[in-house]
Amino acid sequence: MIMKIFSLENDIIFTEEYINVLQIQDKKLFTNVINSLNDNINNIEDTKERIIILDNDTEIKIEKEVLMFIDVFNIDFNQKKIQSALYNKIEKIYKQEFERMSEFQTIFQKLQLNVLDVFNEFPFEFNYKESIGIQEYLKLLGLKISNNKGKITDTIFSLIDVVEYLSIAKILIFVNLKLYLIDDELKEIYKYAMYKKVNILLIETGEEKEPLENEKILYIDSDYDEIILYNK
Repeated sequence: MIMKIFSLENDIIFTEEYINVLQIQDKKLFTNVINSLNDNINNIEDTKERIIILDNDTEIKIEKEVLMFIDVFNIDFNQKKIQSALYNKIEKIYKQEFERMSEFQTIFQKLQLNVLDVFNEFPFEFNYKESIGIQEYLKLLGLKISNNKGKITDTIFSLIDVVEYLSIAKILIFVNLKLYLIDDELKEIYKYAMYKKVNILLIETGEEKEPLENEKILYIDSDYDEIILYNK
C-alpha cells in the first residue's frame, strides 16, 4: 500500500517490516498535510495537498479506509464508522447462526406478548412493530465499546484491536504522538501494530530525529529537502 502526497518526491510505502513516520519541519506544510488528510477523511475534495492512497495499484477511498487521531487523550471508540462496523459484525454473527437468530426472535416474541397484555388495558389501539432487527435491538441497548481511560498506550492497543477485528480501516494515522510517549512505549506500540498487521503512520512536526527500532522516517526539512531514515 502506498500513500502519495503530490508535493513530495517520495511516497510513503506501507509494509509489514516497519512503521512509517512523516516528520515535517516546516509548520505550514505540516498543517497543510494534516488539513488535507482531514478534508479527505470527511470527503472534501478541494484540498491544499493532493493525497491519494493506492492498494495494489488501485486507488482507495480515504474517507472509508483511513482513521486519523489528532487528540490521543480523547479517542472516540464509538464514532459512527466504528459503531456501524461493530453492529454489522454482531448482526453477521446472528445471521450465520440459525439457532441463535431463532432464539433471539423467540425471546422478542415473548417480550412482545408481555407488552401486549399491558396494551389491552387501554381503551384505544396501538401500532407497533411485529419484529425487530438485530441492529435496532443493539441501539435500544445502547451498546458501545468501553473505553476505560488510562494510559495512552493501553488506549492505542485497544484501538488497534478494534481496527483489526472489525476491519474498519487500512491505515491508522496519529498526529504528534511522539510528544506524549517515551521511546519504549512507542516501540511497544510498533511491535503490537506489526503483530496485528495494522498499518500505522505517525505524522510529526519538528527537527530531525534518529529512527527507533522498526521505524522508517521520511523527514522533510525547512528547505523541503527529503531524507529517508531507517532502523530495522
